Amino acid sequence: MAVAGGLTSLTACTDDDAGPPAPIAGIVEAADLPGSPEQEPLEDDIVAANGCTLGGPNHLQDNADHTHFVQYTLGDTVVRSYLYTYTVPADSTKDYDFLANGNKRCVGQMAPPPAGEYHLLKGLPATMTGWDAISRRDSEVVHSQRVWARRDKDTIVSVLVTRTVDKAGAEQSPSLPVDAMALATKVAAE
Repeated sequence: MAVAGGLTSLTACTDDDAGPPAPIAGIVEAADLPGSPEQEPLEDDIVAANGCTLGGPNHLQDNADHTHFVQYTLGDTVVRSYLYTYTVPADSTKDYDFLANGNKRCVGQMAPPPAGEYHLLKGLPATMTGWDAISRRDSEVVHSQRVWARRDKDTIVSVLVTRTVDKAGAEQSPSLPVDAMALATKVAAE
């Protein structure tokens, strides 16, 4: 506070002065994405409308001792990044195994073509599980890809990429501008 000629001048600091959020190991950063979009807070683990709910992503959210979630918007695509940390490594292993087995149980349970598609991602190491899904509704097509990875014995990371396009004149299988598997691999290695 400065006093000059009887007037008090206040200098305020705003969140804009703070700059980008500090990097958190296991979370996607703006620099990892095209155009370095702004990081947005995310309160809960969001299951994509066309995603597998048998795998138990909410189970991780409920059981992990610490969670951190963020999202980024890239036009018609949203990238969500999740970090789950456990104090008991055995709990992390149990939840990850439940999740991986649940993802497998979703095969054949989701909407079949032409309304939808659901496939497990192939070629993933044992420390990763994930799926790719498409939902075709009356007015839009939603393509989502989600990958979970073991970062270490007590941490699981996940990346969900969802692109929603208007069905009128849209691709019936819209491509994703970023790869959830590549992003999950990157943050799991941090």
